[in-house]
Amino acid sequence: MTAPKDYFLRLAEFPHRDLFDGVAHVWEAIRDLEACVQRLVEEPGLPEGEAADLKGLRVEDGLVASEGLFFAKRRFRIARAGVRIEPGVRIEPGVVVKGLSVLCAGAELRHGAYLRGSCLIGPDAIVGHATEVKNSLFLNHAEAGHFAYVGDSLLGAHANLGAGTKLANLQLRTEEEKAGKSKSRSIRLHVGEVTLDTGLRKFGAVVGDDAEIGCNAVTSPGCLLGPGCWVTPNANVPKGIYPPRHLIRSPASRVEVAPRSR
Repeated sequence: MTAPKDYFLRLAEFPHRDLFDGVAHVWEAIRDLEACVQRLVEEPGLPEGEAADLKGLRVEDGLVASEGLFFAKRRFRIARAGVRIEPGVRIEPGVVVKGLSVLCAGAELRHGAYLRGSCLIGPDAIVGHATEVKNSLFLNHAEAGHFAYVGDSLLGAHANLGAGTKLANLQLRTEEEKAGKSKSRSIRLHVGEVTLDTGLRKFGAVVGDDAEIGCNAVTSPGCLLGPGCWVTPNANVPKGIYPPRHLIRSPASRVEVAPRSR
């Protein structure tokens, strides 16, 4: 119920699946993501990008910004920015990649996309217009096409987030926690009769393979959607574990129709 195989049925297709080696609970991959991305960026033998490779990009310390349409013809790294780019990556103007990131072959970053923290964007995945991704993994063909927030989350193969989807990653805090006077609580999950401490203060969602989330839906921190789940538009999804191929909707999704009074 909490193992990677319970959510990612096509993990064998992902080229960097060793991220999940030794992982007992799927959310542990979020904890290990930064080290994995750094290892991929610093892989021995990976060439440094030359001027011709970087056409359309502006590079600064720890940051890459696109100023034109970029298309990668080969695999290389930008050590100064901590970014690895593979063949077929397409970046539209107006994209910012801040911090360690890996863009796998065929990945697409559309206008206004903002990546920060440690991001691993899988083959043919899409980070769309005005979408922010922080410390997250997209498996093959995962898509967040429009106006989404993806924080400290794992998206399965062919998972799709509708426009405006928010995967919230930080639970409500007390005044003492915000002021640093007490330690922020980690997110806990109830699994049957057992409560598991994820050890993560920031934890968004795990979205299983082929799951679909409707427009403007919001998932609470610590939400695990099994493969093939559907979340209706405008739904507010509490934290918890949702079994595969279920329909999830909240009262906010209900539409009432009545005659007009005038």
